[in-house]
Amino acid sequence: MKKTVLVLILGIVLLAVFGTETEAQIPKEATGSMTFYYSGTFKALPMGEERVQLTYENMGLIVGDTGNELLHNTSVRCLGAIHGVKGEFNNNGFCVGTRPDGDKVFWTYQSTGKVGVGAKGTSTIVGGTGKLTGIQGSSEFTDRSLRPAAEGTFQGYSKIKGQHKLP
Repeated sequence: MKKTVLVLILGIVLLAVFGTETEAQIPKEATGSMTFYYSGTFKALPMGEERVQLTYENMGLIVGDTGNELLHNTSVRCLGAIHGVKGEFNNNGFCVGTRPDGDKVFWTYQSTGKVGVGAKGTSTIVGGTGKLTGIQGSSEFTDRSLRPAAEGTFQGYSKIKGQHKLP
């Protein structure tokens, strides 16, 4: 009985010290393909019949194509603005991604598109926290909006191909 209790206590101590998961090493340089699924709300400022300014906030999740990407299972919050004229628009904004380990990555983005068709754009990583301090990177993406689930909301996804470099 004493031996069983000792083994149990040793097991609990080892779990507490070393954890149940081993953290994968983040490569200094890598490329990857991911999908960002999002939903959000917006405020519109109509400017006559042919022009509109929108501000929005969206939140979502990035899922890597292989599961090994730097931002796989990262939750994301973005703030942005769209200026549309005659169905064509320019979109730009800023995002914070929080990885499962709690480290954060920050990026800016810009895109152009057409209502009902989608958009193409680029993003630039501008910083990070923890193991991502000093990170640099960029991506190209295509964005597709879906029919909204409720009035005043939007949903969509972006297919992303990007790269990063750590110091």
